[in-house]
Amino acid sequence: MKERLENTRVKIKDLHSLISAWEEGFLESLAKQVDKGKSLSVKQLDVLHRIESKVEKLSKGDPEWKEGWNADKEWQFKTAVTYYKASVEGYFRQILQWVASNPDTIPPRSYYQKLVENKYAQKIITNLKKDPKYAAGSTVMLRANARQGVSYQVMEKFRNVPLFVVAPTGRAVSAANGCRIYSVLSSVSADSFEIEERWIKKWNKKSISKNSSVSEILF
Repeated sequence: MKERLENTRVKIKDLHSLISAWEEGFLESLAKQVDKGKSLSVKQLDVLHRIESKVEKLSKGDPEWKEGWNADKEWQFKTAVTYYKASVEGYFRQILQWVASNPDTIPPRSYYQKLVENKYAQKIITNLKKDPKYAAGSTVMLRANARQGVSYQVMEKFRNVPLFVVAPTGRAVSAANGCRIYSVLSSVSADSFEIEERWIKKWNKKSISKNSSVSEILF
């Protein structure tokens, strides 16, 4: 058993970023237990077997997965990475740490499936594959409910102000319809900021009061 544990721990050294800290710690605790002459429980042996299987599979690699890697998979993976990096909940921390350490490496199939093939990432990917609703150069304005997506200061400063779309980006940080992020520029100052598509709409001067100095000056 001691030799079995040592072989697994040696293999892990080359797979450090693909093995969780918990798994490494578990193996270390088993090694200490064996060194003290204690036997492993059925449950401990079951977990050990699962870790061994994972290590063996990772050691062999996945040539079929690498051969099927393409630009679309890469884009979907990077899109999901951007989304989860912005998440305050800290989901998939281990995968994100691996990405940070291996930015130009094809991710393991399991990492791709976990990060990309869940309903939240898929909703973002579906939205971003659609054509942007507003092209660069379009004139838009904040929606009445935009306060849900922007700060109080932004809402107060740019309420009823025409905004020019600098560019629709390929990024999103929320799994909602209209999640694409846009870079916009104020029409009355040099201020620019980013905002999600769902919080803006096409500029309509008819919806602004006739006494609005902005609409009188610009239109």
